[in-house]
Amino acid sequence: MRPGPGGRPLAVAVVCAGVFLGAVDSHLVNVAFPTMLRDFEGTDLARLSWVFNGYTIAFTAALLPAGGLADRFGRRRVYLAGLAVFVAASAACALAPGPGVLIAARLVQGAGGGVITPLALALILPWFGEERRGTGIGLWSATQSVAIAAGPAIGGSLVATWDWRTIFWLHLPVGVAALVLSLVVLPRDAPDGAPELPDLAGLPLLVAAIGLPSLAIVQSRSWGVLDARTALVLAAGAAAGFAFHRRAVRHRAPLVDLAVLRVRTTLRANTAMFVLGLVMFALPLAAVLFLTGVWGYSEARAGLAITPAPAIQVIVAPLAGRLMRRTGFRRMALAGAAALAGSVVLLAVAAGPEASYAAVFLPALLLGGGGVALLVTALSGAALAEVPPDRLATGTSLSVTARACGAVIGLSTLAVVLASAPRDSLTPYRTVWWAMAVLCAGVVALAARLPARAVRAAGPR
Repeated sequence: MRPGPGGRPLAVAVVCAGVFLGAVDSHLVNVAFPTMLRDFEGTDLARLSWVFNGYTIAFTAALLPAGGLADRFGRRRVYLAGLAVFVAASAACALAPGPGVLIAARLVQGAGGGVITPLALALILPWFGEERRGTGIGLWSATQSVAIAAGPAIGGSLVATWDWRTIFWLHLPVGVAALVLSLVVLPRDAPDGAPELPDLAGLPLLVAAIGLPSLAIVQSRSWGVLDARTALVLAAGAAAGFAFHRRAVRHRAPLVDLAVLRVRTTLRANTAMFVLGLVMFALPLAAVLFLTGVWGYSEARAGLAITPAPAIQVIVAPLAGRLMRRTGFRRMALAGAAALAGSVVLLAVAAGPEASYAAVFLPALLLGGGGVALLVTALSGAALAEVPPDRLATGTSLSVTARACGAVIGLSTLAVVLASAPRDSLTPYRTVWWAMAVLCAGVVALAARLPARAVRAAGPR
């Protein structure tokens, strides 16, 4: 049942505060990463990359269970639990005495973040009618863009003034306020009767399916790409994924209802979202490392320099949400993919060893930021277009999971490529940007097969 419109502005604002918290974290950490490397002397880039890789893996592993649990026990209840875990883990990150404790705390924090992001969208959409679903998606996407825009500047300033630990202390006041207000303004939505507990035994299989391929990619530098250990870990990840799929399709109460993916539009949109995830999270980290390593920018200056990309997303995402019903999923996704491809090609062709920010980097940032905003809005809309209302949390979790799985692989691969070359070398960055251009071509191919127009969502099952 859809909530009444009277409390919508406050409820949506409170949920968006949680969205902001989950989205800003990675971008604060990206900017602070060079400082962490210096602070934890003797820890190399590949190991410390688990500060964001571990977070991303835990985030991704929590997405599908969050959707399944929310559809059974209520979105509000599960969302609040995830928010509380995220806030508590942020304090543990700030207090971490060494890289091992920090990585462990980031794993817990990632699990909390993996609950916040998809369930926030599932909580927002019921406040909007079917005809305004794009507006709700646009607000959710724009909130993430605001966080991305603010993150580098805030992170750079905090690191320059104090140290990297302050970025985690920043989460506490925002998180506590969002938690208290959510308890007050979000309506209860627990289902009637005693819900059946989902197949939590499948959770370790899901974690292994996501984490082991990432581990193989990161360790391939020290083990060797063709080493038996690399192949064994990859094979174990594939086996875990196969076993998880078998449990999901056979169990009476699966961790996630994979029947949602039988709809072609949903499957194609989520596949495109996965490929987009390979690019959109690695691109800003590569930009920060390029600016600090090749052009010699400080962390604070690099943070400010990449801000135009998310800033343009803040403008484009709400507009895209309003226009989506008029333009359709296909045209919007194609325009976004073309813009993102243009941005990375421009960097690959024109970025050199000498700083040329206004002529090269800024136009690439604006193109890429606008392209990401169009793609996230269009692909999110297409992924949810035919999902039944009683599986909305599962649908949003699948969409965000696809993007996050791409992020795990993209960030892990980026760490391996850049760790094998001097920080001031231009060659690995050009390799990365050309690889991103090829991936963007894949998004174009997938977007071309989306419906030309928005389709009506299926009714409750």
